[in-house]
Amino acid sequence: MHRSPLRSDGGARRERGAVLVEFGFVAILMYLLLAATIDFGRLFYSAQVVQDCARTTARELAVIPLPAEWTLEEALKDPRVRQRVFQREHLVIDLDNIPGGLPLQTFLDSLPVLNQMIRPLMIFDRVGGRRLLRYPGALLTDGSTPSGFTVGIPYVQARGADGTETITWVPVVEEIRNPDFPGSSPFSLNTPPDMPQRGLVAIRINFPFQAAMLSGYRQAPEGPLAPNVAYRIRANDGGVTETNQAPGGIVGGNEAGPYAGAYGLGKMYAHAEEVRPFRKLLSAQAIFRREVFD
Repeated sequence: MHRSPLRSDGGARRERGAVLVEFGFVAILMYLLLAATIDFGRLFYSAQVVQDCARTTARELAVIPLPAEWTLEEALKDPRVRQRVFQREHLVIDLDNIPGGLPLQTFLDSLPVLNQMIRPLMIFDRVGGRRLLRYPGALLTDGSTPSGFTVGIPYVQARGADGTETITWVPVVEEIRNPDFPGSSPFSLNTPPDMPQRGLVAIRINFPFQAAMLSGYRQAPEGPLAPNVAYRIRANDGGVTETNQAPGGIVGGNEAGPYAGAYGLGKMYAHAEEVRPFRKLLSAQAIFRREVFD
């Protein structure tokens, strides 16, 4: 049998090896495109949900008849507001011990409007054998809630040269205050006479978006256009500094995931080390004039 001099078994093996190498390069590119598409799709969807939450919450608070001199903190404790708008204690739901023994969907349908609207943003978590449905962020202990947990949102104010974070805890529902009058609530009509914002529902809904497949990197010292692959953000909960007190007890944990760790800053394995996921704190704002007579 005559064999072509241009073809041999060794050549076929080399050709198959070249195909595998090419596939490896293409697969990496396709994975990066897929990861970016999924995570940025989640980011844009979350931003839209959070904006709808802020708009609806502000509108509902604006039309509930409340005393004109109340602050937003006082309003959020009112039974009418709690029944109609928001209940902080249901940011974490124990799936094995749902209040009232109700089916999950029936219980979710009974919640106030903001609690229902944040449902698409909530994540599943498992702690000590307990199955939890919760708002993203840091899982904290709180004996006053049915589940025994609450959620705190870490706002990263600064990062050190080694990537360690300085955080400030912010609530899910936050009032937008005039920096010149930090102690006054725009919600109240009983404010300093020279404060222009009075009788306003000015709120911010905070949502910590953290990617499931994309790692976080710091900006290179040379500038925003310089390569920064060497400046990945290492997951180091031991180096985190808090500027204020957490709204609950810190829950330990070294597991990996977008919201893993004591501070909910996430942890994933890349470059043979533990790094932070890509994250953005989404803060949607809405302002409505209160419908009150003074």
